[in-house]
Amino acid sequence: MEGEGVMYYDGERVTLLEMLREDLIGELQAINQYERHARMTNVPQARQLFLEIADDEKHHVAELMRMIMQYDRKQAEEMRKAFM
Repeated sequence: MEGEGVMYYDGERVTLLEMLREDLIGELQAINQYERHARMTNVPQARQLFLEIADDEKHHVAELMRMIMQYDRKQAEEMRKAFM
């Protein structure tokens, strides 16, 4: 894949796309957790904090998706089809 780097982590071969996708999963899980915590609390300041952090994580998702699409042309094409 174009521009894809290969790194090694604990002796395991890991590609840039694998790292990006793993990080994307983590960001999505974090969004779910923060939004769930916002729904669970009765403390307005805590709810607001959880929602603000979830919004930050959504920005991270967008940035990760942008980079994934930059390095995976097939993924980029599928995304274009889905949103056109």
